[in-house]
Amino acid sequence: MSTLSTKTASSPESHWATLCVVTTTVGHSGEAEDMARALVAAKAAACVQTERITSYYEWDGVLQSSPEWRLVCKTLPEALQRLTKLMRDQHSYEVPQITMRTERCLSDYAKWLKQQVQA
Repeated sequence: MSTLSTKTASSPESHWATLCVVTTTVGHSGEAEDMARALVAAKAAACVQTERITSYYEWDGVLQSSPEWRLVCKTLPEALQRLTKLMRDQHSYEVPQITMRTERCLSDYAKWLKQQVQA
């Protein structure tokens, strides 16, 4: 008996869509939670994950080490401008790190994402 998948080219698992993953870091867990909730409530992101990290960087010529919280936001390309404006407006950092990359996701997740996010 074959162990090959019986999924066909028309199954949802074979259709891929593009999403944007936007990240930023903040200095406190409360700020991470507030920003995550605000971005989802504003329908700028479908999902925001938070995680504690340690960042190493130089600021004003001095090597720094700081605990931070990373926010990973899933959104649509057409919502990027609104999402980043909301992030900047709420951010406490003088120079916030806001980055974006595109990823591919299965069509059922993309459908859910489109239901959650408004451009």
